[in-house]
Amino acid sequence: MNKTAVITTTINVPKFLDGISENAIKNKHSNISFYIIGDKKTPNEAVEYCKSLTKKFPYVYLYYDIDQQEKRLSKYPDLLKIIPYNSGVRKLLGNFIAVLDGADTVIQIDDDNFVTSDDLIGCHNVVGSSVDIDLYHSENGWYNVYTPLIEKNNIPFFPRGYPWSKRDYDNQYKIEKITKSARVVLINGLVYEDPDIDAISRLFWPIRVTGIKPGFNRSFGLNPGTWCSFNNQNTSTSSELTQVFFTPPSAGRNSDIWTSYVICKLVEHFSDVVAFGKPFVNQIRNVHDLWNDLQDELLNNIATDRFISLLRSINLTEKSYNKALNELIKKCLIQLNKSKYEIPDRQFEMIKQYFIEYDVWSKYFLQKSN
Repeated sequence: MNKTAVITTTINVPKFLDGISENAIKNKHSNISFYIIGDKKTPNEAVEYCKSLTKKFPYVYLYYDIDQQEKRLSKYPDLLKIIPYNSGVRKLLGNFIAVLDGADTVIQIDDDNFVTSDDLIGCHNVVGSSVDIDLYHSENGWYNVYTPLIEKNNIPFFPRGYPWSKRDYDNQYKIEKITKSARVVLINGLVYEDPDIDAISRLFWPIRVTGIKPGFNRSFGLNPGTWCSFNNQNTSTSSELTQVFFTPPSAGRNSDIWTSYVICKLVEHFSDVVAFGKPFVNQIRNVHDLWNDLQDELLNNIATDRFISLLRSINLTEKSYNKALNELIKKCLIQLNKSKYEIPDRQFEMIKQYFIEYDVWSKYFLQKSN
């Protein structure tokens, strides 16, 4: 029986877990463990709330406060050292613990994601399987996975962190749909209402997603070699992908976006697929200071073209995801150092630290796989 782990971090009482649990009951799912990763700002009421869930539902709810996180991961001091407090990156500690506990599927969910009528657990548990799926191939190597979404005022929009140089507003590049059987190793469920877009886009105009275009009601994916940015909310990974999925905090607010490009690179190497669409959730977004978000995204956005060019320049030869990630990190750092004097200092340091921190995560699973 598939062992499913649902991971979240929150600075609120995670009442959205009621909806996910009820959805799982409705769809007759079992063998689910919820990992709730607390932070310094998480209220004490969250602990009691998680205990109450255990009495209401036939699932396991594991709340980890800071002390419990550090105790459980005491054998991994280098990892704990690079994970900041008061940061969404702490969610990745839940992923790490879930892998140690033998999870087959890991589902990352944010505390402002609310279930729809879709079978959230069932849709995500497709990950790791081969399915017949529509894949999109673009002649310029980029496809906007938000294209199928219906925006209330027909405003065009792109996922957060999508390279600005690759935004094809005029549909200049040919897009081809290919239907075939492929192994899906990551699913990024899309959102209604308030999708994840750049802070600069939010400041310019509000976006509201009201539905999806006909023909896209089932999941779709990226043909290997075609990339898109995606975040790590409402996102599931197979066990091997969970081990190579990390969001180094040095890249700031868009660390998850750079990791999406790393995943695109790895998945392309193995001819696997990243899928999008179901399960949909409604995002009732937490309050953000958009000016702070903009400041935190800006350097990353400027450096993204260099980052993706670096990734695409690397030739991978390894035969497992763990080894291929390690190979990618090493080769990127070597190539980066060769280009040091061609890259502005701040961009160079951000890219370099991103890979150095990623290597901290990678080495633990590389040792495990050897």
